[in-house]
Amino acid sequence: MTARAKTGVDDPAALAPSTAVSYLLALFDYLRLRQIDATELQRSLNVDLNDRDARVSELEAAELFNRAAVLAQDPDLGVHVAEHIRPGHYGVLGYVAMACTTLGEAMLAQQRYQGLVITVAPVDVRIDAEAIVLSWNRSTDLRYRQLAEFNLAGMLTFVRWITGQAISPLGVDFTYEAPQRLDEQRRVFACPIRFRQDSYRMIVPKSWQGLGLIQPDPAMRQLMDRLAQQQLLTLTRTDDPLVRARRLIAQRLGDGELELSHVASALHVSPRTFQRKLQEHGESFTQLVDGVRKEMAERYLEDASLSLTDIAFLLGYSEQSAFARAYKRWTGHAPARTRQAAAG
Repeated sequence: MTARAKTGVDDPAALAPSTAVSYLLALFDYLRLRQIDATELQRSLNVDLNDRDARVSELEAAELFNRAAVLAQDPDLGVHVAEHIRPGHYGVLGYVAMACTTLGEAMLAQQRYQGLVITVAPVDVRIDAEAIVLSWNRSTDLRYRQLAEFNLAGMLTFVRWITGQAISPLGVDFTYEAPQRLDEQRRVFACPIRFRQDSYRMIVPKSWQGLGLIQPDPAMRQLMDRLAQQQLLTLTRTDDPLVRARRLIAQRLGDGELELSHVASALHVSPRTFQRKLQEHGESFTQLVDGVRKEMAERYLEDASLSLTDIAFLLGYSEQSAFARAYKRWTGHAPARTRQAAAG
């Protein structure tokens, strides 16, 4: 199946780019391992490293890595820190992914909850006949090199850790100029590396989807999923409950049928209170879900790499025919017509 999806409506990645302090602890853990005094570096952050909810801007995180590279006299610090990353550095996202049954499930969890770790740009996941392409359409310069290499190499280290296999991607892309030396990058990634590209990318074999993980735990995953959803809502907090509801619905569409009570519970309100809010806005729960589905369907229909069956799956329909009927009810015409118009 060819499929492509981005994170949902009002995505947390649309917020100002920021990084969770728990993620940056990987850097300080590495410096401690190297017996390098990072006291002044820690003070420069102006946040409490024990506060797992604290965040710093993307630029602050990049500059922190750059200062650490000078302190450690290590021009390849980003990939070296990444080699020591563990699930705890990813916070609840790490534990959700680790508890999944397959790597494919873990990749979907990473796509959904990325904003808990670093809010840069929506993860675009494209699946074709041979490969899976994960990309981030955010162009940054050499100031971000250490942080960017830490991000991608850390993801690879984590994948190797949760699968128990020394696997390597088909290729990785960076948006900035190539550094003078690439020995360590080639060693860690063990694949072709390209620079001056239009996006950050990691291209991996499609077979990775089916790889089993070494510590699957469905009960733990369910628990961590709920916690991650709560944290994501806190991260993207807004006073408008309908905005939060739309965001939550967009995140859960692929899970199948949505119920008002489940959404209300995730929003920490009673079903009756949520129903009243909907009525105040002249909207029913069915209309709210349909509105999100319609918006995302139109976005997906613009992507020629997605089949109508893929789109139906991404929107939570069990069959393409059910999606086609719903789309015609929303718009008055078949989804194929919208696709043809988008193709010009």
